[in-house]
Amino acid sequence: MTQPVPPRRQAIAEDLRNQISKGHLKAGERLPSEARLAAHYAVSTPTLRNALALLQAEGLVEKIHGSGNFVRHPLRRTTYIGGGHTPSAPAPTEEALHTTVRATNLRAHGHLTALLKVSPRSPLTEFLCLSHEGKTPYSLAEPVNVIKAGSAVYRCAGIV
Repeated sequence: MTQPVPPRRQAIAEDLRNQISKGHLKAGERLPSEARLAAHYAVSTPTLRNALALLQAEGLVEKIHGSGNFVRHPLRRTTYIGGGHTPSAPAPTEEALHTTVRATNLRAHGHLTALLKVSPRSPLTEFLCLSHEGKTPYSLAEPVNVIKAGSAVYRCAGIV
């Protein structure tokens, strides 16, 4: 019994994925033009674009209109467990991820009373979390916690 042949877009994506994972295509490197890749794989440009779209969805490739397709730098995953965090181990070329947390006790006022559905002057604790790799900002999160009720609202701005 013969194995079914995967669609060309998946085979192309798999080949490029392997080249990226083996380091033949490095992070930040520009891929050959779409026309050149289509000719190399002997497929139409739309088929090639579908293959690149698979890699873009996986976060391996980034398309910058007018500039081309680039291998993305690996994304760092941070998992928060039970109030603590365990960042994934940095690759040898990456700087460690540092997180600074600042807590401020304050009283509910203005829009916070409506947003959190609390009385004016209710005690709150505001946490500001800033993560960075070396001098590069990574993410910013400002959770506002209600001490009495235990509910939380998060204002987050991701910088990657």
